Amino acid sequence: MRKLFLCITALAATQALAADRMNPADLRRVTKAREHLVPAVAKEFGPKARFVHLFGQGRGMLAGVVAEIPEQALGTDDVPLLAIVQYDEATGAVRVVDREFKYREARTVGRDVALLDGAGNLRVREANGRERLLAQGVGGDLFPTAKGDALVATLQMSGAHKHETSVGIIDMNGRVKVLADGPGVDATPSISPDGRTVVFVSGRTSVASFYVTDVDGATPKQLTNVGLENWMLFGGPPKEFVPPPVSSHHMEWVSDDVLRYNAGGGEFWKLNVRTGAAAPDLGGEQ
Repeated sequence: MRKLFLCITALAATQALAADRMNPADLRRVTKAREHLVPAVAKEFGPKARFVHLFGQGRGMLAGVVAEIPEQALGTDDVPLLAIVQYDEATGAVRVVDREFKYREARTVGRDVALLDGAGNLRVREANGRERLLAQGVGGDLFPTAKGDALVATLQMSGAHKHETSVGIIDMNGRVKVLADGPGVDATPSISPDGRTVVFVSGRTSVASFYVTDVDGATPKQLTNVGLENWMLFGGPPKEFVPPPVSSHHMEWVSDDVLRYNAGGGEFWKLNVRTGAAAPDLGGEQ
């Protein structure tokens, strides 16, 4: 089954290739993160180690570190396993969370850290250092609630009656609830600050599009790319096409109604999850 670990472009490449399209505030964040993380990773893990993913924002931002960049490009289904460090955007402080190269993703959830290993086991490391298994069969795309009492994620479904992946919510007691399970892939969820609205990406209409549901599992509604089919994208997408996010790790909510996300190459878009209105967020100070 296709793994749903959606790679973020390495920050060095992002800065070099998309600086002309990036909001100045985002460019500053990228530059600052590199300045602090590059020397800290080299000191803690050796000169061949590189940080290749950022998870979340602010004080609770985490970074995934590979032991070294492979000489040959990885296949589509190959997942580089990561060690995890924490990076505080405000102070620039970096600390090691776990030195073992065995994780696919990590996210700060309240005072705790959720760690997803290569086998799909989701564990929580509490502030006191105690670790416990939270859920199994988790595909990735972790996104915590603002309260830190749960997180939404892509789930790996099994059985003939199940689709390839689904979107679910996992509370901190390990209870898992499926919110969306349409044909094919439902993935990349995010949950609004008020803890009610869940948006995710689905290809159920043949074009990757945003859908919206809620924590009660209401019937999903398509928000973007309504009426588009995949053949319409040949030769370049039409002007009404709204690109999907590269991952859930670079999503942030401007309000309970507006989601800001990385659409690739460092270019951010804003999406109104009530109306489906979306547009690039390319310029201006923040």
